[in-house]
Amino acid sequence: MPLCISVEKTHADLALRELRKRGLLDSRYSVTRANGHVVIPVLASSTGDLELPFAKFKVYECYPPARRKVEVDVPSLDLVGNVVILRENVLKYRRLEDVVSSIKQVYPRVKAIWVKEETVEEFRTPSLKLLWGEEIRDVSVKEYGIVMRVKLGEVYFNPRLAEEHRRVAQLVRDSEVVVDAFSGIGGFSLHIASLRRALILANDLNPRAYELLLENIELNLRRLKGAIIPLNNNVAELPDVLRGHCADRVIADLPVKSLEYVEVYEEMLKPGGILHLYTLFAQDVKQLRERLSEAFVGWFIQKCVTVLEYAPRMSIYRCDLVKSQGVKMH
Repeated sequence: MPLCISVEKTHADLALRELRKRGLLDSRYSVTRANGHVVIPVLASSTGDLELPFAKFKVYECYPPARRKVEVDVPSLDLVGNVVILRENVLKYRRLEDVVSSIKQVYPRVKAIWVKEETVEEFRTPSLKLLWGEEIRDVSVKEYGIVMRVKLGEVYFNPRLAEEHRRVAQLVRDSEVVVDAFSGIGGFSLHIASLRRALILANDLNPRAYELLLENIELNLRRLKGAIIPLNNNVAELPDVLRGHCADRVIADLPVKSLEYVEVYEEMLKPGGILHLYTLFAQDVKQLRERLSEAFVGWFIQKCVTVLEYAPRMSIYRCDLVKSQGVKMH
């Protein structure tokens, strides 16, 4: 008899993503809803060591409906609310009509399909071209019950970072002072404030991202345990705002340029403080650690983990570093 797990609706998307990633989803059957929960069929051999750290769940025998077989080749995409965003290279290998048709079959509620043509580096904003549907740019997304407004094409947002936002937030302790140096619309900051009684300085230079950060704080005010101070500064100005080494933790999610601000992180962090550095690097962790050892003299590198695949043989890593006593920058 098939086995299912039951999770609350708020955790369903993350549970499905995790199960797919680990090859544990039983694709022969359909996902259903019952009594405010989502029922997900899983492979029987997987349940012995099944863990979903972000959600409570139970495993039981079930009678899920068989899945209707649809042979559809869906390209790699990002689903943001009711909008799909594709990479431009998808259209080099497939006809426009085939791409649109396959997406509409799998995601029938989608109202717009955009193609990402390039990323404008100043604010990491994507240049988008409408491929099909309505010209929707204003969307709302949910991560662990946190609601965020996004303006597509005007701010940086990556739906694939939802679990990373939560993972880092769970590392924070009550009473910490956290600097989210490149906060965007508030992904890391909102997750932290929803879990911990911490003080978070959320900073982004993009004025549109700053406006949405203000809105998103207001949207989630009742959920927040901690306090978020929104800032619209150049990151180099943040040490003057903090007036000394007072941060327990700094999040530097600017993968292409994060290594340009080593001295800024040093000025903000307390001795023993933690830096979560996001950086783009070739798929060689040993060389990455060597590069960090040169840039962060005297710091302790706890670990480097892959967060996202960026391009062939290139990944975005999160490296956790600890500032030691008496660090001297060069």
